[in-house]
Amino acid sequence: MLSERLLEFALVGAEWVLWLLIGLSVFSVWVVLDRAILFIRTREKISELEPELTQALGACDLDQASRQVQRDSLVRNVLRAGLDRIRAGKRDPASVEQAMLGAMARERARYEARLTPLGTIGNNAPFIGLFGTVLGIIQAFHQMGQASGMEASSNQVVMAAIGEALVATGVGIMVAIPAVAAYNWAKSNIAARLKQAESLMRAVLASTSRFDCADPTADQA
Repeated sequence: MLSERLLEFALVGAEWVLWLLIGLSVFSVWVVLDRAILFIRTREKISELEPELTQALGACDLDQASRQVQRDSLVRNVLRAGLDRIRAGKRDPASVEQAMLGAMARERARYEARLTPLGTIGNNAPFIGLFGTVLGIIQAFHQMGQASGMEASSNQVVMAAIGEALVATGVGIMVAIPAVAAYNWAKSNIAARLKQAESLMRAVLASTSRFDCADPTADQA
C-alpha cells in the first residue's frame, strides 16, 4: 500500500536531508563569495565620479567625460554606452537614453546572476530542515515502537530521539539566515547603484546638445 511505501521512505531517516542542507550551504557560500568579489571589484566612489563627470560635461569636453567612465562598474558601464553613442554622432536624446537603458538592463542581469537560487535557498532551507525533523521523529517513534516496553517508556530514550530529529531544523535555519541576509544585501546594493546610474544618466542626457561644439563632424554622421 501507499502508506507502507511512504513509511519505508520515512524510515530512511533525516541524514540525507542534513547532507542536502550542507550541500546547499556550500553552494550559498560560493554564490556569496562570487557576488561579493564582483561588488567589491566594481565598487563606485560616486562622490568622486559625479563632480568630475559633471565638470567635463559642463565644459563640453567629451574626451574627458569618456575617460571618467572607462573603469568597470555598473554606473560607468551605463554612462559609457551613452557617451559612446554621442561620440558616434548620434546626439538624439532618445537614442542616447535607449543606449544607456539597454546597458543598464545588461548590467542589472550581470549583477543579479545567481541571486535567485540564493534567495530560494534562504526561503526554503527551514522547510527542508523541518522535513528532515519530521522524518527523524517518524523514525524515532517507529524505533520506540519496536523496542521493549521498558525502553519505549524511558524519557531519556524519547528525548534523545526527538533531540536528534530536531537537528535538521536547526541546520535548516543556520543555512537560511546567512543566505537571506546576503540576498537582501546584494539586492539593496544593486538598487543603490541603479539609482546612481539613473541620476548621472540625466546629466548626460541634459548635456547632449552641448557636444555640438566638441565634434563638428558629428552632424555629418
